[in-house]
Amino acid sequence: GWGTVKTEGWTAPLYWSRDGESWRVMTLAGPRAVDPVAPVRHVSLYEADAYARWAGKRLPTEAEWEHAGRTRPDALSNLFGEVWQWTASAYAPYPGFAPTEGTASEYNGKFMANQVVLRGGAFATPEGHARATYRNFYYPHQRWAFTGLRLAWDQPSESARVTDDDSAGFRDDLIAGLSRSPKRTSPKWFYDAAGSDLFEAITRLPEYYPTRQEAALLRAVAPDWAARFGPGATMVEFGSGASEKTRIVLDAAPDLAGYVPIDISPDALEAAADRIRDAYPALEVVPVTGDFLALGDLPAGLGAGRKVGFFPGSTIGNLTQDEAVGFLTGARRLLGDDALFVLGVDLVKDPAVLIAAYDDAQGVTAAFNRNLLVRANRELGADFDVEAFAHLAVWDAAASRMEMHLQATRPMTVTIAGRQIAFTGGETIHTENSRKFTEQSVRDLAAASGWRVADFREGPSPSVALALLET
Repeated sequence: GWGTVKTEGWTAPLYWSRDGESWRVMTLAGPRAVDPVAPVRHVSLYEADAYARWAGKRLPTEAEWEHAGRTRPDALSNLFGEVWQWTASAYAPYPGFAPTEGTASEYNGKFMANQVVLRGGAFATPEGHARATYRNFYYPHQRWAFTGLRLAWDQPSESARVTDDDSAGFRDDLIAGLSRSPKRTSPKWFYDAAGSDLFEAITRLPEYYPTRQEAALLRAVAPDWAARFGPGATMVEFGSGASEKTRIVLDAAPDLAGYVPIDISPDALEAAADRIRDAYPALEVVPVTGDFLALGDLPAGLGAGRKVGFFPGSTIGNLTQDEAVGFLTGARRLLGDDALFVLGVDLVKDPAVLIAAYDDAQGVTAAFNRNLLVRANRELGADFDVEAFAHLAVWDAAASRMEMHLQATRPMTVTIAGRQIAFTGGETIHTENSRKFTEQSVRDLAAASGWRVADFREGPSPSVALALLET
């Protein structure tokens, strides 16, 4: 980005010019002296981001901007009607959006690719567009529009407090993981509200094939598999965030009586559950907030029909072998006798395809990985220099898995809830594994967990697979 600034020779915002020792700007009324207290206009995302970094701040995410604009518009000056404000979020479908049948989604997806969200509305914007929910979009290098910036920063450590069990668990887990050698964290802590939004953006990236391929495969198998559910069945989805794939199954199984989505992020879970309730008013929707690796029992009052587990997205690949066996064994106990389980897995393939999927050109996966540190700063009062950690995506052939790491680019000491954690230059935090499978390894995993593979379907390249397990 900054290379573009240097290549283009930009030394000031568009329409600015030197006048001796001062600056002038071309306005609709002709050249005028730059007003030092007016919002800056006509800057690219690259310039906005560079200024934010220079100021020790950052650009807000789209979710942060909308939350502030909708809940505290009185607390922020120049929120609407001055400039379109760059955010740090790629322009992707709004979380929870699904195209209707027959729309030109492929064309629109290509058209919108690589653009970034702006919020707020400029003085030249139609009145109806200057609202907290309106999304504008431009390419990062564009300066001609009335574009400016608003700075954001994370809550300082002295004012941050751990106020709930979830944050306390995050604190304890993070400190324990970073005190080990090598350092590591659990991927479940990725999924605060911002992390859930970022992951949904990842699933729509051109490099990230698993979501598209699995959805297409699920559409093909769902009618056949849904016929096996039987009347009055309840589907239990483990790790449900957006529940978009859920609709494919629900549409194929109109006789389902209940749906139990389980997710660690309460905000994302409740939003997803509300969308399912609106779309399927006859379906009993009972969301459960919690870690699906440590569940006790299903909610009381569910129907007597068969329980069907649903675990798409190759999330099973984030677990170690022992964790995966433990999870599937626990799911079998939770779902009861005569249960079925729909399991999605990513398959072993060309490492170049895998690395591209976990290190996209737009940097969305990098932002998702670093959001772990942003969350620690906000919720735990940590003092991570987020930009001092590089995103790494590595293929481990021996373990048949992709790994994500955050690498310290310099020596540093980070404080988390009063604990100091030292990093050497080049040291990494191992944040996630994503194991890739073969048909045989899926069958072996199922057998070790007390399940049997009743059906195994593989999609076209780049291939993913769905397995239907039965007890």
